[in-house]
Amino acid sequence: MARYTSGRNQPLTHWNNLPIYLTTILTAVFVLGLIASAVLMSMRSPLLGWLVFAMPLDPGWSIWRLFSYVFVGQVSFFTPFSILFFYWLGVGIETHLGRAILSRMLLLITLVTPAMAALWWWSFGVPSNTLSVDNYMLMSGLLVAFATLYPITEAWGWIPFKWVAFACIACGSLMLLADRNWLGISQLWASCGAAFAYTRHAVELEHDDYESPLARLTLWFRRRKFSVVKSADSRPSRRGSEVSEPAEEMDRLLDKIAKSGLSSLTSAERSRLEKARQALLKREGR
Repeated sequence: MARYTSGRNQPLTHWNNLPIYLTTILTAVFVLGLIASAVLMSMRSPLLGWLVFAMPLDPGWSIWRLFSYVFVGQVSFFTPFSILFFYWLGVGIETHLGRAILSRMLLLITLVTPAMAALWWWSFGVPSNTLSVDNYMLMSGLLVAFATLYPITEAWGWIPFKWVAFACIACGSLMLLADRNWLGISQLWASCGAAFAYTRHAVELEHDDYESPLARLTLWFRRRKFSVVKSADSRPSRRGSEVSEPAEEMDRLLDKIAKSGLSSLTSAERSRLEKARQALLKREGR
């Protein structure tokens, strides 16, 4: 049964019958930040440097730059599309997983970029400036999170989102590779990896049958260490349990689909559902 079914998935309020989500507020702040950036750039104001994250960080106590840099960017022809993209992806994640999950995900993706910049500076002495990457890493992470949440949903009615995300990340990687921007490549893939891992964790945690990776690893070691030998007398009962297992597995997965939808199944559960179906068809064929 889904855990995130409370008001955290619903709009914060409505304005003229228009739902106001947390994403709506963040998009408005995002737009105001871009406008302020354009004004400061035109004035060549030194204040812009206090909002952009750069390594080495000077002064070292200006830690607000870990977050403020995402609202600073160069306005271009594609800026309106990126704003709409941010709103659309954010609302899709928020309405499925809730505001708390979206907030933590955005915070995680936001911190990955400066974390990688700091790592490269401390390891190789490579300087960096987030003004050169704008909010590209944040958008890439959101796209991967959305594609992880809706992998088979078709974009524009003909291509699954997982392939859209793959194409965008591949093109971005090739662009950075052409500039020999190794720091940018590491930031891009770290942002996408963090978004993917956190989204998968949130989706699995949404269901009652969630098992932590540590529990799965422990179970694997136990299965490798111990083996149970069945006696001849126990074979009939074992056969009977094997016959009932596909039906029970299919009933459990179908019940989960009825409650939470087909998208709630993980790839492993989809595989088990198909195996259970094949086993039942094989048994009926006999």
